[in-house]
Amino acid sequence: MKLLNRRWLSRSFAGAASVLLLAMFSSAAFAGVIYQYRQDGSPAVIGTLEVASPPASASIGWSTAASSDLIALFLDNAVFGLGAANLLSVGGTLPPEIQSLDGTKLDGGGFGINFPTIFPVDPTDPTIHQSLSISLNPFSGGDFIRVATIYIFPDGQVAIADLFMDGNWVAQVPEPGTLMLLGIGLLAIVLFRTGSATDGPNGSPRHAR
Repeated sequence: MKLLNRRWLSRSFAGAASVLLLAMFSSAAFAGVIYQYRQDGSPAVIGTLEVASPPASASIGWSTAASSDLIALFLDNAVFGLGAANLLSVGGTLPPEIQSLDGTKLDGGGFGINFPTIFPVDPTDPTIHQSLSISLNPFSGGDFIRVATIYIFPDGQVAIADLFMDGNWVAQVPEPGTLMLLGIGLLAIVLFRTGSATDGPNGSPRHAR
């Protein structure tokens, strides 16, 4: 009876490990490479851009001109004032031209986003138009972010406020995923259970007493 239980447990853990590992490797094909933005001369991360993999890679060169390859863009709202949501889902993305020479950082091209017009609740307030442009350059501090805000007042007057930021987009250092750690743990349990069930003489199954 104990032997049957060991065999059943081995099969159960093996099945669970297989499902987790399959899910892990399946999701890896759709995972993105995350690039972090730091203002020139500052260690603080104030933006992240996730690009689908493929084409993106953190270890080899790649390029893309497809808007669908851009998965998510978040910029620190306290710095840029564009909100905390994924900006790619908020505004209309202009066709990107992004290149990375070795995968570790973004080196060339750029893209832009036009945001929905903000109409005033109070008729005396201005109508607001906002746009974001990101330019990439291989030189240190050459990755450029500009936020343009145009205020159009009811009397026809126009005011423009621009925010300029120089910095660098660098690939995030990968960390072991939770799913991978669970898969490794379950695989270790499977090996331990299998070894316990076949530790009789010459590796034969150990019979219950």
